[in-house]
Amino acid sequence: MVIENVKTAMHIWIRNLISTILLSAIAIILFMTPLLDEPILGIGPVEIILLFIAIYLYLVLKPIILKYQFIYMSHEDNKISIKFYTIGFIPGSRKSFEFPANEFYKFELYKSFFNLRENIVLYRKLKKGIAKYPPITLSGLKEKQRNQLITLFTSLSKVTG
Repeated sequence: MVIENVKTAMHIWIRNLISTILLSAIAIILFMTPLLDEPILGIGPVEIILLFIAIYLYLVLKPIILKYQFIYMSHEDNKISIKFYTIGFIPGSRKSFEFPANEFYKFELYKSFFNLRENIVLYRKLKKGIAKYPPITLSGLKEKQRNQLITLFTSLSKVTG
């Protein structure tokens, strides 16, 4: 089983690129040409730019605030492989880990940032104790992918309740 959100990551990257180009083009057109020398209905070039900046910030900051992550999770050949990194203009560090599925111990789900972000923390049972992996943010996954991931980890979990 493979769960990944490449389409979401590419969609966010393309949206950020296009919105940056559009904002720059609109600013150049409005301030370098005499299109709106006279305000129309009280709206001048400054107000239009401020409106587009607000829309731009919403589009660009939403994935950053919700901490969207590219996630690739594979459960094949009795191995669990996970790769993830934060999506955005300044991508986070890439993290990955792989271990035998029979060493999977449990997982925890918790919400953060005003319950807008859902995170999952995985635990692995080793000879020396229990290893805790860094949290993975599930905000960038579709509901179906999220449910598949939770169902898989629930079936592998050695801890109930």
